[in-house]
Amino acid sequence: MAEEKKDQAQVQVKVSDDHKPAFSNSAQINVSDDEVTLQFLYVRRNTGQGTLMSEVVLTPQHAIKFQKALDNTLKKHFTKHLPK
Repeated sequence: MAEEKKDQAQVQVKVSDDHKPAFSNSAQINVSDDEVTLQFLYVRRNTGQGTLMSEVVLTPQHAIKFQKALDNTLKKHFTKHLPK
């Protein structure tokens, strides 16, 4: 793990002034040999209608790294913040 961090370069990310985060209450994942597509939706209650809020396409390798990072982050958060 230390070697992975050594190879990573810092990247400066600029967020446009008009950027707004989107809320999603549903997600769909589609997998092929070449890509993993994450679709984030907002589904309105009792209407059966949803809106695609965002779509992210990852390589399988990046999807695996994302899954590991998300898993580790959630485990750290919930072991600190959930009552025992």
